[in-house]
Amino acid sequence: MLRTIAGIVVGYLVFAVPAFLLFRLTHHDPHAPANLGFEVFSVVYGVLFALLGGYLGTVISRKLWVALAISAIMAAGAVTSMISTGFSWSPIAALICMVPAAAVGGWLRLRRQ
Repeated sequence: MLRTIAGIVVGYLVFAVPAFLLFRLTHHDPHAPANLGFEVFSVVYGVLFALLGGYLGTVISRKLWVALAISAIMAAGAVTSMISTGFSWSPIAALICMVPAAAVGGWLRLRRQ
């Protein structure tokens, strides 16, 4: 049970902390339009960390559903963001690209065994 909780927490933080730092350090509002280069970079960056988060969550817990739980938490955050701030590029990109990437990260880990 502890491994499962740790996998979810660590996996989500592997995604969330770098995303927070990206927007904080670059002084970009994640809900405001940005230039195309920054948007593409941030989506690729987010996908990589989401993939890593799902992978590490599965490494810790040894269960695929932990990566799916991380994906669900990410999806809930994106939907909440869209409800509170409106439809903008970052939560839409999170739903379309990053949420599935976390699940794929977990799948890749189990496939690797």
